[in-house]
Amino acid sequence: MTFRLGFAISVLACLGPWNLPAQETGTQPQTIPVSVPQAGIQIRSVSAYAVYDSSFLPNSAGGFQASAANLPADVGIGGSIAVEWSKFTERSTFSLDYTPSYTGYVRNSNLNALNHLLSLTTSRKLAPRWTLNFAVAGNLSSLEQTAFAPSALGNVAAVPATFNDLSAALLSGTFTNNPQLGVVLSSSPLAESPVTNLIYGQRVFTSSGRVSLAYSYSPRLTVTFSGGAARTQYVSQDQPTATNNLYLLPNTTSGTGDIRFSYSLSPLTQLGGTATVERISSSIFDSYNTTTQVSLGHTFAKRWIAQVHGGVASTYALRRIEAASPSKPGPAIGGSLAYKTLSNTFLGSFDRTVIDQYGLGATTTSNVSGNWRWRHPGATWWLDGSVSWQQLQGGVLANTIGWRATAGLSRALGPNVIVLTQYAYVNYSGGFLGAAYHTSQQAVRLTVEWTPHPVVLQ
Repeated sequence: MTFRLGFAISVLACLGPWNLPAQETGTQPQTIPVSVPQAGIQIRSVSAYAVYDSSFLPNSAGGFQASAANLPADVGIGGSIAVEWSKFTERSTFSLDYTPSYTGYVRNSNLNALNHLLSLTTSRKLAPRWTLNFAVAGNLSSLEQTAFAPSALGNVAAVPATFNDLSAALLSGTFTNNPQLGVVLSSSPLAESPVTNLIYGQRVFTSSGRVSLAYSYSPRLTVTFSGGAARTQYVSQDQPTATNNLYLLPNTTSGTGDIRFSYSLSPLTQLGGTATVERISSSIFDSYNTTTQVSLGHTFAKRWIAQVHGGVASTYALRRIEAASPSKPGPAIGGSLAYKTLSNTFLGSFDRTVIDQYGLGATTTSNVSGNWRWRHPGATWWLDGSVSWQQLQGGVLANTIGWRATAGLSRALGPNVIVLTQYAYVNYSGGFLGAAYHTSQQAVRLTVEWTPHPVVLQ
């Protein structure tokens, strides 16, 4: 009851006096002012926050012991600073973002953590038909910080964009009219799933790099060659073993190469295809994986963007320990759905494949994610919500389900100050080596953010 009362007070404090939101109009504007960052190094925002965690994951056995007790509730304070360096020209884009943050707790001081998030994305038009893209990213963070981190879909939804810009970016990878959207969608992907901390422990470092070369054969056909690598690993907190959240896997390393094509059947319909070869290695499982898929995307009524893809995936195991892998090729299917109006942006996706990205020897992996953002142009407050769900079947985890849900309410107190109230919930359940387990945690965070540029009301 105390937790719910505290959450309600935080929400009311964030809201203050406000007017009811305007009703949706029946038309979607074709132009929205897009805020392009100023060139050069600059501070994007400075934040201070207070957080309440109702519980923490067990501090032993990586959360897999059903009898392990969660750490008690705690209150913490922290802060972060976001620094960016960007430059956009007619032929090239460059964006570098670095955000360090620190959180300290009153009772569980062993969970105090200094976190780092770095992302570099750049592209260059080498010739009228050739474009080179390069991106690297790294993230060192604890579970408590990860719980409030925006998802990849959330970052896309937060970029001001017209429906046409969003459709072109999602279906054909065209970012001519919105370079910020291109930076977000072209950034190097990091391991992002609800079960990452369950597998690698309380504190995780994940990194990735990717390079691609795109050739525009014609205005309707583009072929892209790309390759990349990624690594996710447990990081010690320099505490005695008894106070650490142990890991199931110390690390996972992967390398990927693929070729893709995108062909515009019409202004509203996009056809695509991908052939991918990758190597995933961990202390439990080492394999080569191949995936071949075709995709079809279409826009509806200037509000909906739908895409479906399907194909075949296979795994060839080089080494396995207490793990099974599919001996035959299996389906790799999925799709995405986007809905955008003047005030609302919704993005959702689903994927199911026989490929195991962690190196656990899982026979199937299913992912569902969604993000919703409401913000009326000129309004001083807005809403965000996200959910992500993942299921691993087979291998050492047998049947593991993890999901994370977040909700946020933000209010601009002026052109440079924002107050955010956020709620996060993480849940794990399943079986580990024949034993069932279930654990969860939830938290509320109140943040005051200062930004030097008055862009929040655009």
